[in-house]
Amino acid sequence: MAAKIIPFPQKSEINLTEIERLFRQWLSEISGNPDLIEHVTARMMAFVDKYANKWFEPTFNLAVPPHFSQEEAKALLVSIERGVDNTANQVHEMINRIIVERFFLEIEIYESLNSEEKHHWPGFKNS
Repeated sequence: MAAKIIPFPQKSEINLTEIERLFRQWLSEISGNPDLIEHVTARMMAFVDKYANKWFEPTFNLAVPPHFSQEEAKALLVSIERGVDNTANQVHEMINRIIVERFFLEIEIYESLNSEEKHHWPGFKNS
């Protein structure tokens, strides 16, 4: 049997509007500071667009031995598709965790930068 090209599962479109809405909702629950909400949301959306909104489509050139029956070839294909789907789910879960980690890091960076600005204003006295 000839080689079979197995495509990676089709991309499900990322809903950037929904992601932005979630960021704003989470930030509103954490802080009522509109500057923090705008700053962190903008940075997170740039991060998502740059790293999480990319798609790749690996393919496998699988050589099936000539003695494989049609049923064996189909079973192999199903097994590979399941493995690829499982891998795609794991990658998706990892990307979600990275986004959440980055979200909290962006809040820390914002708060750190703003607390430093307060300490460097002319006339500001440290107590």
